[in-house]
Amino acid sequence: MAQFCKQCGTAHAPDARFCDECGKAVNVAPAPAPVPASAPAAAPALSGVKRRHVIIAGGVLAAVIVAGGALAWLLAPEAASAGSFSRAIDAHLAADEAARDKLLCLTNLPYQKEEIRVASYDSSTRQWLDILVRGGLYAAPVEQSSGGWVAQSQFVYALAAPGKAALRGDKLCVAKGVKVAKVSGYDQVRDLGVQQVAMAKATLTLTDEAAWFAKSPDRALILQRLPDGDLEVRLPMALVDKRWQVIDEAQMSQAAMTGVLGKAPAVQGAGMLDKLKSVFSFGGHPLVGKWKGSKGDILEFTSDSIIENGNASKATFATEDNVVTIVSEEGGGMAMQISLSNSNNTATLTVGGMPLAVLQRVRD
Repeated sequence: MAQFCKQCGTAHAPDARFCDECGKAVNVAPAPAPVPASAPAAAPALSGVKRRHVIIAGGVLAAVIVAGGALAWLLAPEAASAGSFSRAIDAHLAADEAARDKLLCLTNLPYQKEEIRVASYDSSTRQWLDILVRGGLYAAPVEQSSGGWVAQSQFVYALAAPGKAALRGDKLCVAKGVKVAKVSGYDQVRDLGVQQVAMAKATLTLTDEAAWFAKSPDRALILQRLPDGDLEVRLPMALVDKRWQVIDEAQMSQAAMTGVLGKAPAVQGAGMLDKLKSVFSFGGHPLVGKWKGSKGDILEFTSDSIIENGNASKATFATEDNVVTIVSEEGGGMAMQISLSNSNNTATLTVGGMPLAVLQRVRD
C-alpha cells in the first residue's frame, strides 16, 4: 500500500526512510508523550506514639524551666523592704506571747489584788484608777483613814467583776493581739562581717480589743499608759537563712559568740555584740545612746555608765514604766530621774523632784 510524504505529497515505498522528492524523513516513530513531573514525596506523618513523646518532652522541658526559676527565687536572700520586715514582725508577735503582752498589758499597779489603796495626796495614781472606774473595772473609791499616830486619808479601789475578767495573770491587757500597720526606717541595713542586720521602725494596730477598752471614753488616755503608748516600736532584724526575722538580745549574744546567727563558732565573733549594741543602742535600759540638752551639751549613756564631756562614770539604772532612775558612783549616791516620752525620743531630767533639762535623743 502506497504511502505519501506529508511534506510534498510524493508517494514513497513503505519501508522508505526519506522522501525522494523533498528529502523529509518519513516513517518516523512518534515521540513518547511527556511524563508529567511528579510532586515531591510528602514527609511521612508522625505516628501517634511519636507525637505523644514530643508533647511529653516539651512539657518536661517547660516544667524544668519553671522549677529552675522557682528554685532560684527560693534560694535568693529576701530583700530588705517594708513588706519583708512587716511579715517578720507579724510572725514574731504572733509567736511570742511575752512580746505581745509587753505591748498590750499594763503592769504599773498590782491589778491582781482585790483592793488597791492610794494615799489621798497621790493624785496621779488616783486619776488613773478613776479612769478604770469609768471603764467599769473598779468600784467607785471609798475614802478611809489609815489610823495610827499620824492619821492619813486614803482611797480604797475595789476590783469589780469586769476587772477580774480583764486580767491576764497580774496584768491588765487592752487587747489579745497586735499587728503591723506600717513599717518605716527599713533602709538602715548594715553588714557586720557576714551578718546583715537592720533596725525596723513599725507602727502597730491592736486586734481583738477588750470590750471594756473599746467602749471606754478614755481610750486615748489608756493607750498612753501602755509601754509603747504611741504603738510605735523599733525592733532589731537580722537576715537568717535568707529570711529577715526579729532577733532579741540573747540571739545577739549568740552572734557575738559565733560571728553570725545560726553558724559554727568563729574567731572574729569577739566584739560583735558591742558592734551590734553600738549600731542599735542595745543595753539594759531605754536611755542607751546620746542625748542633747537645750544648750547643745551632749550626755551619753551606756548600759552601765554615764559619759559627760568625755568623762565616763559608772552608774546603776533602774527602769519603771517610762522613768529611769540613775545613781552615779561618782555622784555621792544622789539619784536623778529621766522621764521618757511615749516615743522615747524626748526626756525630762529631774533631780530631787526638780526638773533641770529637756533632752532630745541624737540619731547617728
